[in-house]
Amino acid sequence: MHPPIFTIDLHCHPSMKSFNSGHPKPMASMWENIEHKLANRFATRINNLSPHIFKGSQSNLKNLAEGNVRVFNVSLYPIERGFLHLRNVPHALIGKNKVDTIQEVITGFNVDRIRHMKTHYDYFEDLVEEYEYVFDQQGTGPDGKTKFILANNYEELEAALKEKNTLIGIISIEGAHCLGVGTLESEDKTEEELVSLLTENIAKIKQWEFPPFTINLSHHFWNQLSGHATSFKPPINAVVNQNKGKDKGITTLGWHVIREFLSKENGKRILVDTKHMSAAARKEYCEFVYNYNYINPKDKIPLVVSHAAMNGMSTLDSSIRDNDVPAKARKHHLYRWSINVPNDEIRYVHQSEGLIGLMMDRGNLGGLDTIKKIVELTDDSRKRAAYAKLFWDNAFQAVKAVGDQSGWDVLAFGSDFDGTITHMEPYHSSDTIPTFQHDLIEYLTTTNYQKELWYDYTPTDLVRKIMHENAMLFYKKFFV
Repeated sequence: MHPPIFTIDLHCHPSMKSFNSGHPKPMASMWENIEHKLANRFATRINNLSPHIFKGSQSNLKNLAEGNVRVFNVSLYPIERGFLHLRNVPHALIGKNKVDTIQEVITGFNVDRIRHMKTHYDYFEDLVEEYEYVFDQQGTGPDGKTKFILANNYEELEAALKEKNTLIGIISIEGAHCLGVGTLESEDKTEEELVSLLTENIAKIKQWEFPPFTINLSHHFWNQLSGHATSFKPPINAVVNQNKGKDKGITTLGWHVIREFLSKENGKRILVDTKHMSAAARKEYCEFVYNYNYINPKDKIPLVVSHAAMNGMSTLDSSIRDNDVPAKARKHHLYRWSINVPNDEIRYVHQSEGLIGLMMDRGNLGGLDTIKKIVELTDDSRKRAAYAKLFWDNAFQAVKAVGDQSGWDVLAFGSDFDGTITHMEPYHSSDTIPTFQHDLIEYLTTTNYQKELWYDYTPTDLVRKIMHENAMLFYKKFFV
Protein backbone atom coordinates (compact mmCIF):
# COMPACT_ATOMS: atom_id res chain seq x y z
CA MET A 1 0.00 0.00 0.00
CA HIS A 2 1.12 3.55 -0.71
CA PRO A 3 1.33 5.71 2.43
CA PRO A 4 -2.08 7.24 3.23
CA ILE A 5 -2.60 10.85 2.17
CA PHE A 6 -4.79 12.94 4.42
CA THR A 7 -8.12 13.82 2.86
CA ILE A 8 -10.44 16.82 2.79
CA ASP A 9 -14.00 15.85 1.88
CA LEU A 10 -15.93 18.82 0.46
CA HIS A 11 -19.28 17.09 0.86
CA CYS A 12 -20.48 14.31 3.13
CA HIS A 13 -23.26 13.79 5.68
CA PRO A 14 -21.69 12.52 8.93
CA SER A 15 -24.68 13.69 10.98
CA MET A 16 -27.57 12.62 8.76
CA LYS A 17 -28.23 9.08 9.95
CA SER A 18 -27.34 9.68 13.58
CA PHE A 19 -29.45 12.85 13.78
CA ASN A 20 -32.41 10.94 12.32
CA SER A 21 -31.83 7.90 14.55
CA GLY A 22 -34.78 8.65 16.84
CA HIS A 23 -37.64 10.96 17.64
CA PRO A 24 -38.09 13.32 19.43
CA LYS A 25 -34.34 13.05 20.15
CA PRO A 26 -31.58 11.24 18.24
CA MET A 27 -30.61 7.90 19.78
CA ALA A 28 -27.10 7.72 18.29
CA SER A 29 -23.98 9.86 18.21
CA MET A 30 -22.01 10.89 15.12
CA TRP A 31 -19.32 8.35 16.11
CA GLU A 32 -21.59 5.32 15.83
CA ASN A 33 -22.06 3.00 12.88
CA ILE A 34 -25.76 2.75 12.06
CA GLU A 35 -26.90 -0.40 10.29
CA HIS A 36 -30.22 -0.19 8.45
CA LYS A 37 -32.89 -2.22 10.24
CA LEU A 38 -34.13 -5.43 8.64
CA ALA A 39 -36.78 -6.32 11.20
CA ASN A 40 -38.90 -8.61 9.02
CA ARG A 41 -39.07 -10.51 5.75
CA PHE A 42 -40.48 -7.55 3.82
CA ALA A 43 -37.58 -5.33 4.98
CA THR A 44 -35.10 -7.99 3.88
CA ARG A 45 -36.75 -8.11 0.46
CA ILE A 46 -36.44 -4.33 0.06
CA ASN A 47 -32.79 -4.57 1.12
CA ASN A 48 -32.14 -7.23 -1.50
CA LEU A 49 -33.77 -5.08 -4.19
CA SER A 50 -31.47 -2.13 -3.42
CA PRO A 51 -27.93 -3.56 -3.10
CA HIS A 52 -26.49 -0.44 -4.77
CA ILE A 53 -27.27 1.59 -1.62
CA PHE A 54 -24.88 0.90 1.27
CA LYS A 55 -26.90 -0.15 4.32
CA GLY A 56 -24.82 1.50 7.02
CA SER A 57 -23.46 4.92 7.90
CA GLN A 58 -20.62 5.68 5.52
CA SER A 59 -19.13 8.84 7.02
CA ASN A 60 -19.62 8.52 10.77
CA LEU A 61 -16.75 10.07 12.72
CA LYS A 62 -15.14 6.70 13.41
CA ASN A 63 -15.02 5.92 9.66
CA LEU A 64 -13.68 9.38 8.88
CA ALA A 65 -10.90 8.94 11.45
CA GLU A 66 -10.00 5.48 10.12
CA GLY A 67 -9.92 6.86 6.57
CA ASN A 68 -7.62 9.75 7.56
CA VAL A 69 -10.29 12.25 6.48
CA ARG A 70 -9.10 15.07 8.72
CA VAL A 71 -11.32 17.85 7.32
CA PHE A 72 -14.86 17.56 6.00
CA ASN A 73 -17.82 19.77 5.22
CA VAL A 74 -20.63 18.60 7.50
CA SER A 75 -23.56 18.90 5.13
CA LEU A 76 -26.75 19.60 7.07
CA TYR A 77 -29.85 18.48 5.22
CA PRO A 78 -33.47 18.98 6.29
CA ILE A 79 -35.08 16.04 4.48
CA GLU A 80 -37.23 17.23 1.58
CA ARG A 81 -40.70 15.81 2.03
CA GLY A 82 -40.84 14.86 -1.64
CA PHE A 83 -38.73 11.86 -0.59
CA LEU A 84 -41.36 10.71 1.88
CA HIS A 85 -44.59 11.13 -0.07
CA LEU A 86 -44.21 8.52 -2.78
CA ARG A 87 -46.29 8.41 -5.96
CA ASN A 88 -47.36 5.21 -7.74
CA VAL A 89 -47.03 3.24 -4.50
CA PRO A 90 -50.29 1.44 -3.68
CA HIS A 91 -50.63 2.44 -0.03
CA ALA A 92 -54.04 0.82 0.19
CA LEU A 93 -52.63 -2.52 -1.00
CA ILE A 94 -49.36 -2.72 0.93
CA GLY A 95 -50.30 -0.51 3.89
CA LYS A 96 -48.69 2.52 5.50
CA ASN A 97 -46.41 0.41 7.68
CA LYS A 98 -44.80 -1.24 4.65
CA VAL A 99 -44.28 2.15 2.99
CA ASP A 100 -42.57 3.30 6.19
CA THR A 101 -40.46 0.12 6.14
CA ILE A 102 -39.31 0.81 2.55
CA GLN A 103 -38.16 4.27 3.61
CA GLU A 104 -36.56 2.98 6.81
CA VAL A 105 -34.51 0.38 4.91
CA ILE A 106 -33.40 2.78 2.15
CA THR A 107 -32.52 5.75 4.38
CA GLY A 108 -31.43 4.10 7.62
CA PHE A 109 -33.60 6.58 9.53
CA ASN A 110 -35.65 5.65 12.59
CA VAL A 111 -39.28 4.89 11.64
CA ASP A 112 -40.65 7.26 14.32
CA ARG A 113 -38.54 10.04 12.79
CA ILE A 114 -39.89 9.22 9.32
CA ARG A 115 -43.49 9.33 10.56
CA HIS A 116 -42.88 12.66 12.30
CA MET A 117 -41.41 14.24 9.17
CA LYS A 118 -44.45 13.23 7.11
CA THR A 119 -46.59 15.54 9.24
CA HIS A 120 -44.03 18.27 9.98
CA TYR A 121 -42.98 20.75 7.28
CA ASP A 122 -40.82 23.31 9.06
CA TYR A 123 -37.51 22.91 7.24
CA PHE A 124 -35.89 25.76 9.13
CA GLU A 125 -36.71 24.15 12.47
CA ASP A 126 -35.18 20.90 11.18
CA LEU A 127 -32.05 22.80 10.14
CA VAL A 128 -31.58 24.52 13.51
CA GLU A 129 -32.06 21.23 15.35
CA GLU A 130 -29.46 19.44 13.20
CA TYR A 131 -26.97 22.30 13.60
CA GLU A 132 -27.41 22.23 17.40
CA TYR A 133 -26.99 18.44 17.36
CA VAL A 134 -23.70 18.71 15.43
CA PHE A 135 -22.50 21.57 17.64
CA ASP A 136 -23.09 19.43 20.75
CA GLN A 137 -21.19 16.47 19.25
CA GLN A 138 -17.88 18.32 19.56
CA GLY A 139 -15.40 16.74 21.93
CA THR A 140 -13.47 13.53 22.45
CA GLY A 141 -14.89 10.33 20.98
CA PRO A 142 -15.47 6.91 22.56
CA ASP A 143 -11.83 5.87 21.98
CA GLY A 144 -10.72 8.55 24.46
CA LYS A 145 -8.19 10.11 22.08
CA THR A 146 -9.84 11.23 18.82
CA LYS A 147 -11.50 14.64 19.00
CA PHE A 148 -14.12 16.31 16.79
CA ILE A 149 -14.28 20.10 16.50
CA LEU A 150 -15.86 22.67 14.21
CA ALA A 151 -13.75 25.38 12.56
CA ASN A 152 -14.85 28.87 11.61
CA ASN A 153 -11.99 30.01 9.36
CA TYR A 154 -8.71 28.95 7.80
CA GLU A 155 -6.62 29.96 10.83
CA GLU A 156 -8.64 27.68 13.12
CA LEU A 157 -8.47 24.91 10.53
CA GLU A 158 -4.71 25.19 10.12
CA ALA A 159 -4.15 25.22 13.89
CA ALA A 160 -6.38 22.18 14.43
CA LEU A 161 -4.56 20.19 11.74
CA LYS A 162 -1.39 20.45 13.84
CA GLU A 163 -3.11 18.53 16.63
CA LYS A 164 -2.95 14.76 16.32
CA ASN A 165 -6.19 12.78 16.27
CA THR A 166 -8.36 15.83 15.58
CA LEU A 167 -11.21 15.77 13.08
CA ILE A 168 -12.29 19.17 11.78
CA GLY A 169 -15.80 19.85 10.54
CA ILE A 170 -16.91 22.84 8.46
CA ILE A 171 -20.64 23.53 8.42
CA SER A 172 -22.39 23.48 5.05
CA ILE A 173 -26.03 23.04 4.02
CA GLU A 174 -27.52 21.06 1.14
CA GLY A 175 -30.56 22.84 -0.22
CA ALA A 176 -31.87 26.37 0.39
CA HIS A 177 -35.33 24.92 1.04
CA CYS A 178 -33.93 24.90 4.59
CA LEU A 179 -34.81 28.61 4.78
CA GLY A 180 -38.51 27.72 4.84
CA VAL A 181 -39.49 27.51 1.17
CA GLY A 182 -40.62 24.73 -1.13
CA THR A 183 -43.63 23.79 1.01
CA LEU A 184 -47.37 24.06 0.47
CA GLU A 185 -47.48 26.76 3.13
CA SER A 186 -44.72 28.84 1.54
CA GLU A 187 -46.40 28.53 -1.88
CA ASP A 188 -49.37 30.43 -0.39
CA LYS A 189 -47.25 33.35 0.86
CA THR A 190 -46.83 36.59 -1.06
CA GLU A 191 -43.45 37.47 -2.51
CA GLU A 192 -43.13 40.24 0.06
CA GLU A 193 -43.76 37.78 2.89
CA LEU A 194 -41.21 35.34 1.46
CA VAL A 195 -38.55 38.03 1.05
CA SER A 196 -39.03 38.94 4.71
CA LEU A 197 -38.88 35.28 5.82
CA LEU A 198 -35.80 34.48 3.74
CA THR A 199 -33.93 37.62 4.82
CA GLU A 200 -34.67 36.89 8.48
CA ASN A 201 -33.62 33.24 8.33
CA ILE A 202 -30.40 33.98 6.41
CA ALA A 203 -29.53 36.57 9.05
CA LYS A 204 -30.13 33.94 11.76
CA ILE A 205 -27.80 31.33 10.27
CA LYS A 206 -25.14 33.97 9.68
CA GLN A 207 -25.25 34.64 13.44
CA TRP A 208 -24.49 31.03 14.36
CA GLU A 209 -21.19 30.50 16.14
CA PHE A 210 -20.23 28.40 13.08
CA PRO A 211 -22.17 29.83 10.13
CA PRO A 212 -22.31 27.72 6.97
CA PHE A 213 -19.42 28.11 4.55
CA THR A 214 -21.46 26.90 1.56
CA ILE A 215 -25.12 26.29 0.73
CA ASN A 216 -26.58 24.49 -2.29
CA LEU A 217 -29.21 26.79 -3.77
CA SER A 218 -31.16 23.76 -5.06
CA HIS A 219 -31.50 20.11 -4.22
CA HIS A 220 -33.88 17.45 -5.54
CA PHE A 221 -37.19 19.32 -5.55
CA TRP A 222 -38.69 22.71 -6.44
CA ASN A 223 -37.96 25.29 -3.73
CA GLN A 224 -39.24 28.50 -5.37
CA LEU A 225 -35.66 29.77 -5.73
CA SER A 226 -34.10 27.88 -8.63
CA GLY A 227 -34.77 25.06 -11.02
CA HIS A 228 -33.09 21.76 -10.21
CA ALA A 229 -31.47 19.14 -12.43
CA THR A 230 -32.87 15.65 -12.84
CA SER A 231 -31.14 13.50 -10.26
CA PHE A 232 -33.25 10.33 -10.01
CA LYS A 233 -33.03 7.46 -12.47
CA PRO A 234 -35.35 4.48 -12.88
CA PRO A 235 -36.80 2.92 -10.79
CA ILE A 236 -36.61 5.78 -8.24
CA ASN A 237 -38.12 8.36 -10.60
CA ALA A 238 -41.25 6.22 -10.84
CA VAL A 239 -42.05 6.83 -7.18
CA VAL A 240 -40.38 10.21 -6.49
CA ASN A 241 -41.69 13.14 -8.54
CA GLN A 242 -39.13 15.81 -9.50
CA ASN A 243 -41.08 17.38 -12.34
CA LYS A 244 -42.21 20.63 -10.71
CA GLY A 245 -39.64 23.36 -11.41
CA LYS A 246 -37.17 20.98 -13.03
CA ASP A 247 -34.73 22.66 -15.46
CA LYS A 248 -36.03 26.18 -14.73
CA GLY A 249 -33.69 29.14 -14.15
CA ILE A 250 -33.18 31.27 -11.04
CA THR A 251 -36.27 33.09 -9.78
CA THR A 252 -36.49 36.64 -8.45
CA LEU A 253 -36.60 35.17 -4.95
CA GLY A 254 -33.56 33.08 -5.79
CA TRP A 255 -31.55 36.15 -6.78
CA HIS A 256 -32.57 37.81 -3.50
CA VAL A 257 -31.26 34.78 -1.59
CA ILE A 258 -28.01 34.76 -3.60
CA ARG A 259 -27.41 38.43 -2.81
CA GLU A 260 -28.09 37.83 0.90
CA PHE A 261 -25.74 34.81 0.94
CA LEU A 262 -22.90 36.67 -0.77
CA SER A 263 -23.31 39.93 1.15
CA LYS A 264 -20.77 40.84 3.82
CA GLU A 265 -23.11 43.46 5.30
CA ASN A 266 -25.26 40.89 7.15
CA GLY A 267 -22.44 38.64 8.40
CA LYS A 268 -19.91 36.32 6.77
CA ARG A 269 -20.26 35.57 3.07
CA ILE A 270 -21.84 32.20 2.34
CA LEU A 271 -20.73 30.65 -0.96
CA VAL A 272 -23.34 29.21 -3.32
CA ASP A 273 -22.75 25.54 -4.11
CA THR A 274 -24.10 24.99 -7.62
CA LYS A 275 -24.51 21.20 -7.43
CA HIS A 276 -28.12 20.19 -8.16
CA MET A 277 -29.03 23.51 -9.81
CA SER A 278 -30.45 23.08 -13.30
CA ALA A 279 -28.07 23.71 -16.20
CA ALA A 280 -30.09 26.84 -17.06
CA ALA A 281 -29.74 28.16 -13.49
CA ARG A 282 -26.04 27.31 -13.38
CA LYS A 283 -25.46 29.17 -16.64
CA GLU A 284 -27.14 32.27 -15.17
CA TYR A 285 -25.11 32.03 -11.97
CA CYS A 286 -21.80 31.34 -13.74
CA GLU A 287 -22.29 34.41 -15.93
CA PHE A 288 -23.18 36.51 -12.87
CA VAL A 289 -20.00 35.38 -11.06
CA TYR A 290 -17.84 35.93 -14.13
CA ASN A 291 -19.10 39.51 -14.49
CA TYR A 292 -18.83 40.22 -10.77
CA ASN A 293 -15.24 38.96 -10.62
CA TYR A 294 -14.30 41.01 -13.69
CA ILE A 295 -15.52 44.16 -11.95
CA ASN A 296 -14.29 43.16 -8.47
CA PRO A 297 -10.98 41.31 -8.94
CA LYS A 298 -10.00 41.88 -5.27
CA ASP A 299 -13.26 40.42 -3.96
CA LYS A 300 -13.59 37.27 -6.05
CA ILE A 301 -16.55 34.93 -5.65
CA PRO A 302 -15.44 31.35 -6.36
CA LEU A 303 -17.72 28.83 -8.02
CA VAL A 304 -18.11 25.68 -5.94
CA VAL A 305 -19.46 22.33 -7.17
CA SER A 306 -18.96 20.28 -4.01
CA HIS A 307 -19.75 16.76 -5.27
CA ALA A 308 -19.94 16.12 -8.97
CA ALA A 309 -18.62 14.41 -12.08
CA MET A 310 -18.08 15.51 -15.68
CA ASN A 311 -20.51 14.83 -18.53
CA GLY A 312 -18.17 15.39 -21.47
CA MET A 313 -20.55 17.87 -23.11
CA SER A 314 -19.14 21.08 -24.57
CA THR A 315 -21.51 23.58 -22.93
CA LEU A 316 -24.28 23.98 -20.39
CA ASP A 317 -26.63 24.62 -23.31
CA SER A 318 -25.67 21.34 -25.01
CA SER A 319 -26.17 19.53 -21.69
CA ILE A 320 -29.90 20.24 -21.84
CA ARG A 321 -30.43 19.98 -25.60
CA ASP A 322 -31.66 16.43 -25.06
CA ASN A 323 -33.85 15.36 -22.16
CA ASP A 324 -32.20 13.55 -19.27
CA VAL A 325 -33.49 10.06 -20.01
CA PRO A 326 -31.64 6.71 -19.72
CA ALA A 327 -30.83 6.56 -23.45
CA LYS A 328 -28.81 9.78 -23.14
CA ALA A 329 -26.63 8.20 -20.45
CA ARG A 330 -26.27 4.71 -21.86
CA LYS A 331 -23.51 4.53 -24.48
CA HIS A 332 -21.10 7.31 -23.56
CA HIS A 333 -18.24 6.52 -21.18
CA LEU A 334 -19.11 9.46 -18.89
CA TYR A 335 -22.55 10.15 -17.44
CA ARG A 336 -24.15 12.64 -19.85
CA TRP A 337 -27.03 14.00 -17.79
CA SER A 338 -27.15 17.74 -17.16
CA ILE A 339 -26.58 17.34 -13.40
CA ASN A 340 -22.92 16.76 -14.31
CA VAL A 341 -20.41 19.41 -15.30
CA PRO A 342 -19.73 20.28 -18.97
CA ASN A 343 -16.56 21.85 -20.37
CA ASP A 344 -17.64 25.50 -20.32
CA GLU A 345 -18.73 25.21 -16.68
CA ILE A 346 -15.33 23.70 -15.81
CA ARG A 347 -13.70 26.78 -17.35
CA TYR A 348 -16.01 29.10 -15.41
CA VAL A 349 -14.96 27.34 -12.18
CA HIS A 350 -11.30 27.62 -13.16
CA GLN A 351 -11.57 31.35 -13.94
CA SER A 352 -13.21 32.00 -10.57
CA GLU A 353 -10.50 30.07 -8.65
CA GLY A 354 -13.20 27.68 -7.51
CA LEU A 355 -13.37 23.92 -6.98
CA ILE A 356 -15.14 20.82 -8.27
CA GLY A 357 -15.27 17.96 -5.78
CA LEU A 358 -15.12 14.60 -7.58
CA MET A 359 -17.67 12.29 -5.99
CA MET A 360 -17.78 8.59 -5.13
CA ASP A 361 -21.13 7.90 -6.82
CA ARG A 362 -20.54 5.41 -9.63
CA GLY A 363 -23.93 6.35 -11.10
CA ASN A 364 -22.67 9.88 -11.77
CA LEU A 365 -19.11 8.98 -12.77
CA GLY A 366 -19.92 6.67 -15.67
CA GLY A 367 -22.47 5.94 -18.38
CA LEU A 368 -24.98 3.15 -17.80
CA ASP A 369 -23.24 0.60 -20.03
CA THR A 370 -19.84 1.53 -18.56
CA ILE A 371 -21.05 0.90 -15.01
CA LYS A 372 -22.85 -2.32 -15.96
CA LYS A 373 -19.60 -3.74 -17.33
CA ILE A 374 -17.65 -2.78 -14.21
CA VAL A 375 -20.29 -4.14 -11.81
CA GLU A 376 -20.26 -7.47 -13.66
CA LEU A 377 -16.49 -7.93 -13.13
CA THR A 378 -15.87 -10.76 -10.68
CA ASP A 379 -12.16 -10.19 -10.16
CA ASP A 380 -11.67 -7.65 -7.35
CA SER A 381 -8.38 -6.25 -8.66
CA ARG A 382 -9.82 -5.70 -12.15
CA LYS A 383 -12.90 -4.01 -10.70
CA ARG A 384 -10.78 -1.68 -8.57
CA ALA A 385 -8.62 -0.79 -11.58
CA ALA A 386 -11.73 -0.08 -13.67
CA TYR A 387 -13.14 2.28 -11.06
CA ALA A 388 -9.76 4.01 -10.70
CA LYS A 389 -9.66 4.52 -14.47
CA LEU A 390 -13.20 5.94 -14.47
CA PHE A 391 -12.36 8.39 -11.69
CA TRP A 392 -9.25 9.50 -13.59
CA ASP A 393 -11.29 9.89 -16.80
CA ASN A 394 -13.49 12.43 -14.99
CA ALA A 395 -10.41 14.26 -13.71
CA PHE A 396 -8.74 14.25 -17.15
CA GLN A 397 -11.93 15.67 -18.68
CA ALA A 398 -11.52 18.76 -16.47
CA VAL A 399 -7.86 19.14 -17.38
CA LYS A 400 -8.65 18.87 -21.10
CA ALA A 401 -11.44 21.45 -20.76
CA VAL A 402 -9.07 23.98 -19.17
CA GLY A 403 -6.33 23.14 -21.67
CA ASP A 404 -3.21 23.40 -19.53
CA GLN A 405 -1.56 22.28 -16.29
CA SER A 406 -3.69 24.62 -14.17
CA GLY A 407 -6.66 22.39 -14.95
CA TRP A 408 -5.46 20.25 -12.05
CA ASP A 409 -6.07 23.18 -9.70
CA VAL A 410 -9.89 22.96 -9.95
CA LEU A 411 -10.17 19.38 -8.71
CA ALA A 412 -10.92 18.30 -5.17
CA PHE A 413 -12.76 15.44 -3.45
CA GLY A 414 -16.43 15.45 -2.43
CA SER A 415 -17.58 11.92 -1.66
CA ASP A 416 -21.30 12.48 -0.91
CA PHE A 417 -21.06 9.57 1.51
CA ASP A 418 -24.34 9.06 3.39
CA GLY A 419 -26.11 10.94 0.61
CA THR A 420 -27.87 7.72 -0.58
CA ILE A 421 -25.43 7.35 -3.46
CA THR A 422 -24.70 4.32 -5.62
CA HIS A 423 -21.27 3.69 -4.18
CA MET A 424 -18.41 1.94 -5.94
CA GLU A 425 -18.49 -1.49 -4.31
CA PRO A 426 -14.84 -1.69 -3.15
CA TYR A 427 -15.04 1.81 -1.62
CA HIS A 428 -18.25 1.77 0.37
CA SER A 429 -17.42 4.25 3.14
CA SER A 430 -14.89 6.83 4.36
CA ASP A 431 -12.61 4.24 5.98
CA THR A 432 -11.87 2.77 2.51
CA ILE A 433 -10.48 6.04 1.11
CA PRO A 434 -6.81 5.06 1.75
CA THR A 435 -7.40 1.96 -0.39
CA PHE A 436 -8.97 4.13 -3.08
CA GLN A 437 -5.98 6.49 -3.02
CA HIS A 438 -3.62 3.53 -3.35
CA ASP A 439 -5.57 2.21 -6.34
CA LEU A 440 -5.58 5.61 -8.06
CA ILE A 441 -1.80 5.92 -7.73
CA GLU A 442 -1.21 2.30 -8.69
CA TYR A 443 -3.36 2.56 -11.81
CA LEU A 444 -1.44 5.51 -13.26
CA THR A 445 1.93 4.14 -12.16
CA THR A 446 1.42 0.77 -13.83
CA THR A 447 -0.34 1.97 -17.01
CA ASN A 448 1.01 5.51 -17.65
CA TYR A 449 -2.59 6.19 -18.68
CA GLN A 450 -3.06 9.60 -20.39
CA LYS A 451 0.45 10.57 -19.29
CA GLU A 452 0.49 13.61 -21.57
CA LEU A 453 -2.19 15.10 -19.27
CA TRP A 454 -0.16 14.64 -16.08
CA TYR A 455 2.06 17.56 -17.09
CA ASP A 456 4.92 17.73 -14.54
CA TYR A 457 3.05 15.87 -11.79
CA THR A 458 3.56 12.32 -10.55
CA PRO A 459 0.56 10.09 -9.75
CA THR A 460 1.12 10.74 -6.05
CA ASP A 461 1.24 14.49 -6.69
CA LEU A 462 -2.10 14.32 -8.50
CA VAL A 463 -3.78 12.36 -5.72
CA ARG A 464 -2.45 14.82 -3.14
CA LYS A 465 -3.82 17.76 -5.14
CA ILE A 466 -7.27 16.19 -5.42
CA MET A 467 -7.41 14.84 -1.89
CA HIS A 468 -6.33 17.94 0.02
CA GLU A 469 -3.85 20.40 -1.50
CA ASN A 470 -6.28 22.26 -3.76
CA ALA A 471 -8.90 22.42 -1.02
CA MET A 472 -6.38 23.80 1.48
CA LEU A 473 -5.44 26.61 -0.94
CA PHE A 474 -9.12 27.27 -1.53
CA TYR A 475 -9.82 27.50 2.21
CA LYS A 476 -6.85 29.82 2.65
CA LYS A 477 -8.31 32.22 0.08
CA PHE A 478 -12.00 32.04 0.89
CA PHE A 479 -12.64 30.47 4.34
CA VAL A 480 -12.28 33.74 6.24
